[in-house]
Amino acid sequence: MGTRARNRGFALAGYLVALGVIAVAGWLIKPELFPGGSRRAAQSTQATAKVEQAANAQGASAAASVAKIGEANAEAPASPSRDFITREIPVALSRLPAPDPLALLAAEQRRSAVMEGRADEARRLYEAAAKKSEALQRERDEAFAARRAADLALEKSAAAEHARTVQLFGAGLLAAVALAGFAWVKIYHVSPATIGLIAADIRGGTGAIQAITENLAPRQFASVERAAKLAAPLAPAP
Repeated sequence: MGTRARNRGFALAGYLVALGVIAVAGWLIKPELFPGGSRRAAQSTQATAKVEQAANAQGASAAASVAKIGEANAEAPASPSRDFITREIPVALSRLPAPDPLALLAAEQRRSAVMEGRADEARRLYEAAAKKSEALQRERDEAFAARRAADLALEKSAAAEHARTVQLFGAGLLAAVALAGFAWVKIYHVSPATIGLIAADIRGGTGAIQAITENLAPRQFASVERAAKLAAPLAPAP
């Protein structure tokens, strides 16, 4: 095979290598690797932590009140109501987180004020407790709203990533088809420049077959040779 044919073979190998690089890049560059996905995942984790924190704070405050109700009930005269409360308090506490220490202290202050007849102090303490309850509920509502927003963001992100994946696959497929077609043309196409080289060699005294052999790749030469045999006139019948 001639030098020029070998050069074309090296060029074709370069095209095939480029095709492989594009295919590998299309496989590796996925939407999951984009920083937006990691950021949304972190936001989702933070939203879940805030929901858990808010729900636990509200439950721990309620558990403190329930525990103090149980203590006050133990000092009440015997009655079916006292027996019911005594039995029900452990059931409620078992379904709540551990009582918050600060909430236990506040509940004890309210219990003492009521039991000792300090009405004004009891009223003030319960007003403060009501404001605390509103704050806990507001924090819980805000945490759940953030959790829902994070879920929606993840849902939209998943849809967008799926769309990008489909687009990437389509673009990669088109690129592969285009490069494969280009490679096929480079293998089988005989350009005017190549034909000009063959003509120049023939004019310079090189035999036609030798000129074709030196300027065509082996695959092209084999195709030309087969075509020449098919185009040869049939021998006349004897």
